[in-house]
Amino acid sequence: MRHMRTRRLACIAVLGLGLAGSAFGQADNFPTKPIRLIVPYAPGGGTDLVMRAIAPGMSEALGQPIVVENRPGAGTITATDAAVRADPDGHLLLAVGAPIYLNTALGIKTPYDPLKDLAPVSLVVNNPALLLVGPSVSARNVKELVALSKSQKGGLSYASAGSGSIGHLVGELLKARIGIDMLHIPYKGSAPALADLMGGQLPVAIDAMIPSGAQVKAGKVRALAILSTERSPLLPDVPTIAEAGFPGLEASATFGLMLPGKTPPAVIAKVHAAMRQAISHPATRKQLDEMGYQVVANTPEQFGTFLREQIGTWTKIVIDNNIKPN
Repeated sequence: MRHMRTRRLACIAVLGLGLAGSAFGQADNFPTKPIRLIVPYAPGGGTDLVMRAIAPGMSEALGQPIVVENRPGAGTITATDAAVRADPDGHLLLAVGAPIYLNTALGIKTPYDPLKDLAPVSLVVNNPALLLVGPSVSARNVKELVALSKSQKGGLSYASAGSGSIGHLVGELLKARIGIDMLHIPYKGSAPALADLMGGQLPVAIDAMIPSGAQVKAGKVRALAILSTERSPLLPDVPTIAEAGFPGLEASATFGLMLPGKTPPAVIAKVHAAMRQAISHPATRKQLDEMGYQVVANTPEQFGTFLREQIGTWTKIVIDNNIKPN
């Protein structure tokens, strides 16, 4: 019996070594064919532009073509589910935006768990939120806006790109953390919200740097703060929310890269290294800076931590304010 048990354990050990060797061999050989990069949005949007900016450099680093594939629809769920079901060999990448954590926070049912069924590669860039006011608003900084909101019966109205959007959730976060009195007015997208802000139909809006930064530069609206840890070179006079007196309130639309959940760590490391090489190229970095994005390019571990924190933060905001998605 002891001899048979010893032989069985030896076979298990050999099998384990074989599987480990297979995984390492897979990583050593990766990539062996063209790589697909799924973008769950239509061509020309922010996520699409960022991924097309880094794809050539990643292709050069990995030695295989990277084909960007747009799969819009269903609030990114369809494209994400396709990535989850793909072979975890590194040959299919998924671009992710804020919905990767907001869908969970909003209680939207998905056929996958983003923390278990996907492997983080990196948070590539941020598109930080701006706290905006119309030209007729007297407040020149965040503290004055808080005071103004409290001085008016019913507070101020603020616009976002829609119920459950990042702008909506940021507005509720500001209400909870800094005591600003505001009533949410949801719009169907950023463009109509900004149009009414510029036209004086409402005093406040919360929107991402892209596209609203262009209206700030044109002088059509004012940005009282950027919800980021650093100022933007495109709007160097706009203080961070911490500089405005309210630290710890950073919020952005985020663009990252993920892989199917069982992708070998060595393959993830190769993809991450290729992304870092691509985004470090001066021409690519200049392109992203000029568009207004803040390059992050953090590690898989940091991105995973970020995703868990975002789900926790926004889930509380959603529950506390009974927020429903569009």
